[in-house]
Amino acid sequence: MKGSIHRLCVSSLFLTVLLGAHPAEAEDRYLSPSSLAASKDGKALYVACDTAGCVLAFDTDSEKVTARYEVPNVSQLALAPDQSRLFATAGGFNGAVHEIDLKGGKIVRTLPAGHTPESPVLSADGKTLFYCNRFSRADQPDVHALDVASGKIKCSAKAIREPATMRLSKDGGTLWVVNYLPLMAANSKHVYASLCLYNSATLEKLATLDLPSGSFGVRDSAMSADGKYFFVSHSIGRFTVPTTHLDRGWINTSAVSVFDAVSRKYVNAVLLDDTVKGAANPWGLAVAGNDEWLCVNASGTHELIVVNLKEMMKRLGAAKAPQEVVNDLSFLYGAKTRVPLEGQGARSLAVVGNKVYSAMRFADSLNVVEMWDDGPGASVALPLGAAKAADLVRSGEAAFHDATCCYQQWLSCASCHPDTRSDGTNWDLLNDGIGNPKQSRSLLYSHRTSPVMITGVRASAEIAVTKGFSMIQFHELPEMRLDDVNAFVKSLQPVPSPYLKPDGTLTEAALRGKAVFEGKAACAKCHAAPYYGDKKKYAFGLGSDSERDREFATPILIEVWRTAPYMYDGRAVSIKDVITTDNTNNRHGNTKGLTPQEVEDLSEYVNSL
Repeated sequence: MKGSIHRLCVSSLFLTVLLGAHPAEAEDRYLSPSSLAASKDGKALYVACDTAGCVLAFDTDSEKVTARYEVPNVSQLALAPDQSRLFATAGGFNGAVHEIDLKGGKIVRTLPAGHTPESPVLSADGKTLFYCNRFSRADQPDVHALDVASGKIKCSAKAIREPATMRLSKDGGTLWVVNYLPLMAANSKHVYASLCLYNSATLEKLATLDLPSGSFGVRDSAMSADGKYFFVSHSIGRFTVPTTHLDRGWINTSAVSVFDAVSRKYVNAVLLDDTVKGAANPWGLAVAGNDEWLCVNASGTHELIVVNLKEMMKRLGAAKAPQEVVNDLSFLYGAKTRVPLEGQGARSLAVVGNKVYSAMRFADSLNVVEMWDDGPGASVALPLGAAKAADLVRSGEAAFHDATCCYQQWLSCASCHPDTRSDGTNWDLLNDGIGNPKQSRSLLYSHRTSPVMITGVRASAEIAVTKGFSMIQFHELPEMRLDDVNAFVKSLQPVPSPYLKPDGTLTEAALRGKAVFEGKAACAKCHAAPYYGDKKKYAFGLGSDSERDREFATPILIEVWRTAPYMYDGRAVSIKDVITTDNTNNRHGNTKGLTPQEVEDLSEYVNSL
């Protein structure tokens, strides 16, 4: 590593810009760096710190923080081509895009941007800002092209489910948008996430391309410098394989999918893991050098994976059985290097010259790795502020995402519960026998609504957490660490539904649906406020095969709008399906006699909870 490393504390930083908060107040918050944007000359690196609600300007020469911009709920960043302005998306029910004048140090414009705006991308001329809403109604667009000059939306389009990452093609003509999770029946033979390809001028959808079977948890994407290839980082789950087969990647692996950006076709997917050592939770993704290196943060194992890109593409082109590459843990042997990082929670990546920077969420630092002709050097930690001792919730969040707690590092709690919610798939766990995959459930309010698990087999969430480590990750976590994880899960708060009106109240349709819910359909009998569950188990005869008459725990309906698909085996893609197609015996609420309008209204209300 060339240059000196400066160990800094916030009290010694020269903050040339400080907007909104007093420095003492800022010091008392975790930073949680999550998104990076590098200046064209590589001298400045802008760091979005979501729990601190700020953006830091980091000088890559002096390795010091030189400015701080207060941006509440900041998520991701995009730097204007002329380097004068920074656009920051800020999450929440009524999200915004903030435009920051970097020279003047002020937020000069704040534009409303809907529910949880993310992944801002600027056109090469700086005239158009693309962004997506992670959460939206099923009938509303969630990919947008904003005219920077006027601040108005030029055109919008609909993605599939929670668009998570976007990139423009090299010529700027197409926009590649990748969806976070699958949206299909989880009991299908193949379950996978997809990407949508749009004409960037009109946002007309040009194609839908699928990631490999088992793909979910999409975190980032990158376009090669020559514009020929598009890469996506994600996990691959073998959902129907019992967790007894955790060894050697039989149930969960980490991957990068490769697409031909010219012909607009899926090429293949390569695994980042080794035969007996997983690289769980792939996150930040970037291409370094002259398309020489593909860099991926393995967030769960706290590593930077560096792949010789030219060698990888050569091997893909020569593969005798291309369909087997996605299952081959040895495919990248000799073509990849695993670089240990200091700290935990590697997130976004940024390439500055021959250096690769990683944002470390739980260390409040950056890691830098220098790239040489023969590969990467060792990582060096660069603190962004004074270290703040982690409380129980923070420690629990780190443990929840830590795959080194798992046998052979294949997965963490967050692998099957991304963002602590469900992953849109079924898993064959050991709590109720083998060969009967069931839905991955959201953990929201699980400690308040015991019993837990689909069949209510665990009397409490505390027991479920303990068993999750011992029977899924095959690791006995110390009691103190289990207490941390429980504290984190207990701290979870619901996200307001995109089905609500902008002021957070029910729509007219939802108000009508509320009357149906409490009256004619009698849903409130089992789904009672405040959690819209009753902590009981029922056998409605809606199971399949040997589980037809099995009892299942009443799921809560808070945030049900984001936990599709539904029913214990994920057969229902929408709440409307639950009400109609999957309640033919009329025992799961009195819904058989509802009019089409009542079905629509009831769906609206349930999706609003």
